[in-house]
Amino acid sequence: MFETLAITSQQGLIWGLLTLPITAWVMWTDLTDMKIKNQAVLAMLAIFVVSGFFLLPLEDYLWRYAHFAVVLVICFVLSATIGMGAGDAKYIAAVAPFVALDDVSAIALLYAFWAVVLLVGMFIARRIGAVRRAYPDWIWLAEDRKSHVPFGLALAPTVTSYFAYGATLG
Repeated sequence: MFETLAITSQQGLIWGLLTLPITAWVMWTDLTDMKIKNQAVLAMLAIFVVSGFFLLPLEDYLWRYAHFAVVLVICFVLSATIGMGAGDAKYIAAVAPFVALDDVSAIALLYAFWAVVLLVGMFIARRIGAVRRAYPDWIWLAEDRKSHVPFGLALAPTVTSYFAYGATLG
């Protein structure tokens, strides 16, 4: 898919393993409650703060905090103007330091893929009566919530895919 990425195989492997439980948690809570918990966002950021110090050159490590700040501002503007979920905004900002600027187009492409998978899956799931009856408490399955989309179900696998692909590049 991508010939090269700026993420190293070591970074992809370590970050992928460290963040996998959090990405699974993000997917589960967004699927069931349409919420990305602040604890998940803070855990993701904490993983970068600690591991990034060891996995990146110091200058690059420090610049990655600018990724966090810029993305946080952009996402909160999107949250206030077009209705992006606040949890999605915080999660995207917490993930931003993991992504090298040279890899932004790759992660955008991965996100586009996972967003399509999510939307097709939701379209199908909402039309299966057995699914709707089995999970009546899931907000996004409610008749009056058809415009609600738990985008954490696309964001989390985007992150995991990026790390997994990066881990295979060595």
